[in-house]
Amino acid sequence: MFQSLFSSLPFFVGGYLLILVVRWYCYVICSQVHHGGAGTTAAGLKAACPTTIVPFFGDQPFWGERVHARGVGPAPIPIDEFSLQKLVDAIRFMLDPEVKKRAVELAKAMENEDGVTGAVKAFLKHLPRKKSQSEPEPAPSGLSSIRRCFGCA
Repeated sequence: MFQSLFSSLPFFVGGYLLILVVRWYCYVICSQVHHGGAGTTAAGLKAACPTTIVPFFGDQPFWGERVHARGVGPAPIPIDEFSLQKLVDAIRFMLDPEVKKRAVELAKAMENEDGVTGAVKAFLKHLPRKKSQSEPEPAPSGLSSIRRCFGCA
């Protein structure tokens, strides 16, 4: 359907729009409706686009719920529940100036986010903590623990 529309464009290669275009178009549209992949969702939100997600697989429902919880898009519309009326309602939701305001605020927060520091903090948070004096010693590792595991010790 869209292949003939896009085929003359320089960024349309073998039936696929290049990802660079996804990042670019988010800055020239006022809202977006898409599948809810992490990359497309992030690109749209970084560009302050209110977003409707129509999930059908994997982590897409999660991103749809996150977008809705932040108030930058309506509740996700599962692909098997998609209808013209739900699309119209979603577009009306996204065109609300308050939704756009929240999208702009979220985009600014994303721009100021320090992803490396956040990743390090998350990593350190999940490292094993130091054991206290009252904690028992863990079983020795190596061959002896394998033997014990199989009842060979």
